[in-house]
Amino acid sequence: MIHGEGEAFIKGVTAQEVFDFVLDPAQYTKADTKIVDVVKLGDIPNGMIAREDGKFLGKFPGSVITRYQWKPPYSIDVVLEHGVPKSMHAWFEIEDREGGAWVRHVEEMSMPAPLGRLWDLTTGGWFAKSVKQEVAEIARLLEAGERGKGIAAH
Repeated sequence: MIHGEGEAFIKGVTAQEVFDFVLDPAQYTKADTKIVDVVKLGDIPNGMIAREDGKFLGKFPGSVITRYQWKPPYSIDVVLEHGVPKSMHAWFEIEDREGGAWVRHVEEMSMPAPLGRLWDLTTGGWFAKSVKQEVAEIARLLEAGERGKGIAAH
């Protein structure tokens, strides 16, 4: 399994603004180098089923079907429903703090055998770095005044 995570304190924003930014594909794709688009396929209680289109290692296109569940504005949880990975789980933890908001983002992915271990060895470093950069870019964009539409973007 490959794993990446990052966290940031974002000055001058609320947890709701972080939540809205992350759920807005037009904004989120500015920060995430792996995701090209997120398209809602259907509503579920406290979430949605979506197709995520992306480029792994910045080169290889592909799509997965994911289940988003949220508790506005404090958490977003995303799990794989259908696609090539054996498993995929990503989540955001968001808190209001004095002077801004704190966010922690974690992503984990595993591939099926027999390539799973080779996959982990060859992509793990890139994956970990990309998630850390994603969180830093979310913070930079929000501090620069970018805002998202949240659930309404879907």
